[in-house]
Amino acid sequence: MLKSLRAAAAVALCAMLVASPASAQSVQSVAGSLGFAGESGLKTEPGAKMLLESDQLVYDYDKSTVSAVGAVKIYYDGYTLEAQKVSYDQKNKKMIAEGGVKIVDKTGTVVTADTIDITDDFATGFVSALRLDTPDQTHFAAEKAYRDQGKTTTFYRGVYTACEPCRENPKKAPVWQVKAARIIVDHNEHMIYFRSASLEFLGMPVAYFPAFSAPDPTVKRKSGFLVPSAGYKSALGAFVKVPYFWAPAANYDLTFTPVAYTRQGLLLDFDWRHRLDFGQYSISAAGIDQLDPEAFVESGTRNSGDIQFRGGVRTIGEYYLNKLWTLGWDVTAMSDRTFTRDYSVLSASNDVAVSTLHLTGQSATNYFDLRGYYFQVLTNDTGDQYNQERQPIVAPVADQSYIFQDPILGGQLSMKNNVVSLTRQQTDYVDSDNLGYYKQGDALLGIYGNFNRASTEWTWESSQIGPMGMVFKPFAYLKGDAFYLDQQQFPGVYDNGGYGRIMPAGGMEWRWPILMASGSSSVVIEPIAQIIARPDEQLAGKLPNEDAQSLVFDDASLFAWDKFSGYDRVEGGTRANVGFRYVADLGEIATIRGVVGQSYQIAGLNSFAVQDVTQTGAVSGLESNVSDYVGSMTLDGGAGYFLTANARLDGSTLDLNQAQITATGKAGNVTASASYLFLREQPAIASSYAGQETDTVSGRASWQFTETWRLFGSLAWDFHEDQMAGNSLGLAYDDECTTFSIAYSETTQDYTDLQTSKSLMVSLQLRTIGGTQFKSDLGGSSN
Repeated sequence: MLKSLRAAAAVALCAMLVASPASAQSVQSVAGSLGFAGESGLKTEPGAKMLLESDQLVYDYDKSTVSAVGAVKIYYDGYTLEAQKVSYDQKNKKMIAEGGVKIVDKTGTVVTADTIDITDDFATGFVSALRLDTPDQTHFAAEKAYRDQGKTTTFYRGVYTACEPCRENPKKAPVWQVKAARIIVDHNEHMIYFRSASLEFLGMPVAYFPAFSAPDPTVKRKSGFLVPSAGYKSALGAFVKVPYFWAPAANYDLTFTPVAYTRQGLLLDFDWRHRLDFGQYSISAAGIDQLDPEAFVESGTRNSGDIQFRGGVRTIGEYYLNKLWTLGWDVTAMSDRTFTRDYSVLSASNDVAVSTLHLTGQSATNYFDLRGYYFQVLTNDTGDQYNQERQPIVAPVADQSYIFQDPILGGQLSMKNNVVSLTRQQTDYVDSDNLGYYKQGDALLGIYGNFNRASTEWTWESSQIGPMGMVFKPFAYLKGDAFYLDQQQFPGVYDNGGYGRIMPAGGMEWRWPILMASGSSSVVIEPIAQIIARPDEQLAGKLPNEDAQSLVFDDASLFAWDKFSGYDRVEGGTRANVGFRYVADLGEIATIRGVVGQSYQIAGLNSFAVQDVTQTGAVSGLESNVSDYVGSMTLDGGAGYFLTANARLDGSTLDLNQAQITATGKAGNVTASASYLFLREQPAIASSYAGQETDTVSGRASWQFTETWRLFGSLAWDFHEDQMAGNSLGLAYDDECTTFSIAYSETTQDYTDLQTSKSLMVSLQLRTIGGTQFKSDLGGSSN
């Protein structure tokens, strides 16, 4: 009889739990009440099996209850319920779990409580001594919780944190936590409302909030106010930002950020984002009617911000026409040069805003890109070299390349084409003597008027393995250019009209990798010789040079067939490039690799000795028939240290003309890096720095002096000017739930277009809640 009663009770209890699967859904109900489980999480698999374990089963016919008593464990569809007693009241349709209740769901969420008392439809329930730990390391506790008809759940005297408990002392207060008299979870809106809440750090209250709200952790996008931030700038005054995020749909949103400045008034900042079926775009806009424009005039130096209304707009977008073609844009318009940097909106650039519109197509062997460019100067410097009318409007510039799939004469044939048209309203030149007007010898960086060029380049190359592992690489190319000029006339520049230029070339490259090995170490030395035969450069130095003004001769360009950086200049004459590559693998000690070599003008006109109107090649190291020596070395210790160095030495005297060294390393808890740059002289295109020496060193380091605290800083020193260029120092804290930093930085006025800049930045990020920051000028700069 007893066995039959127990069997009947077990059947009744299991039937009750299956019909209203409390064992599985209790945890989902509790977790869902916090918003940690989505609606789909409340569903169970059809036909799921249940396993019930307990010391005894008790069936009360009078009260219509069935109970599992003693070490109760219920397993159902990936969910586990543990308690001392689980009862089901059939009359009131309620389930009660008592005594050390622990529920684990499929995701790993753990709920512990003294008592769970909930209706079988989970509409209404009561939980005491609740604690919830989610897989994403968020934790919640409350003295009691009440769920009302499935609409809201109210937690009384609740605590929330995203910090893990201390391993040594779990009862120790976490780094931060939010305590509230009541926490109300709205299940329809997926919002959590805190009432009479305080923010505590290490158990100490630091801020009190009568009320605030946040989306529950399952919500990726939710309308509402974001965490505010504050700061101070001398020309703006103290300020507070209060962003509001509006997300009416899953594919578009708006962030509205009003910023109140005590000295300048109210700035309105909008950021609209929209994702389409075949692309996306954004529109950002900001504007302010300034109360005190004169605040931007300091020490007699005018800032472009001394106007009443300031504003700007920027839009970025990309639209996929099909799987091969993309239409995109990035366009910025501003009232003045320094608006974006004064108010930290729209763009992070401090020198130039580049607006582009492009059409791009790409397949496995073909590439096409059509673009237009507009450059807006952002520097505060009002010198002639920063005149906006000197900036070109480029419309269009088109690039197309194609690789022929089938071999031709045993080699690979490829083609590149380029078309460009640009216009300037004013000639851009380097006023080397500061006379205020152009004179013979000044570098012409861009000429007033219209410049047009169409170029094509056909390249063939092959590779053959010869005796003893030697590699022979024959190659040939043909370049053709057509120019049409309608520009201001200067001495040394050809008259307006049309011009053509052809440059055929053929050459051979020889390599011989030689391997030497001993034990766990090996060395590979690869001598390389390259010769390129071609006629003299046509119209050398007589045509405008817009895209080949940058000429850097180093290990990377040593074996380049044409060392000019663009289409407007082409290298001519017969040239040989000679050197060797090396790789040394020293086992567990280090790996060393690098290149050493030199270039020789064997016959014909040396294009780099012909100074064009931009003075390109003047101090490149290639202007003599025997070039400078170039070399590089990279050392990888494989144990936390890394060194790269490259240098250019005079071909006759071995004097150092250029050097750059970068080193990084880690020793214990200290990570550091340093770099050194030396240039004996700079070409005229470096503007006011033409002919001057550059000799600077910079470094940065970070010391992790505890598991979570680190000290960091940086320093830049100019040996040529014998002064500091800039420095910074900061302290930071990082753990799984908190990121905090405070940093001081300074930039000397000789290295910026503004006054010496000194600033203090404080930043705090609390995981799952958000972050804020405070930035303040400490004098000197209006920006």
